[in-house]
Amino acid sequence: MPEKDPSLMARCLECDSRIYFERKPDAGEIIVCPECETSLEVIRTSPIKFGWPDDAGMGGGAIPRVDLDEFFNDLDGDDEDEDY
Repeated sequence: MPEKDPSLMARCLECDSRIYFERKPDAGEIIVCPECETSLEVIRTSPIKFGWPDDAGMGGGAIPRVDLDEFFNDLDGDDEDEDY
């Protein structure tokens, strides 16, 4: 049996299993771990590195973006813009 190419391997973010590829995956490709069935996104191809897909991240969804200007204005209680 031929030895597996270590440059075509990455570890699952959830269960740390080794995932081997027959070919180099494309960036943005979604991979399902054969051990724990977690969806992973290829974020780098050399070396292969996974990230969490936007729609299936750790919390079950994308993290909402917060507009900091609106956030701090809401804390003031003022809805009017002020020049500093």
